Amino acid sequence: MITVIMFRLTKVIKDLNMMDRRDRYIPFLFITIFYLVVAYLISGQDWMNGLMYLAFKAITAVVIITNLVTFTWKISAHAAGVSGWLGFSVAFLVKYPGTNTLFIPLMVAIIINGFVYWARLYLGAHKPAQLWAGALLGFSVCYASISYFL
Repeated sequence: MITVIMFRLTKVIKDLNMMDRRDRYIPFLFITIFYLVVAYLISGQDWMNGLMYLAFKAITAVVIITNLVTFTWKISAHAAGVSGWLGFSVAFLVKYPGTNTLFIPLMVAIIINGFVYWARLYLGAHKPAQLWAGALLGFSVCYASISYFL
């Protein structure tokens, strides 16, 4: 967020909403670089277990793909992010069906997804197709990472 505000103050982007797809290039590039650097730095840490690293790699993949798509089309990064959490929640419920402790996180994820989707449409930040594309991307990458690699 601080980086985006800095880009606005230095006139790299026209406004904080980044309504123009081209305004997203530089901030999204910085976000991608940040995720790649952090992924590299945490890869050999003792405190980073396999599940945490798998989740971080999935999130990094969503960020990179979202940013690559942004060069040709405006996809919803907000929808990709919250749908990723939903994808993780559903994947864990499928993988561990007897686990009742995941019900509340699943319900919270569904509610947050609804609010974020509604807000992005209400603000006119995205069209429904952009929102659904982001949601499908975030959900499928995060769900698949748990389903196939855990």
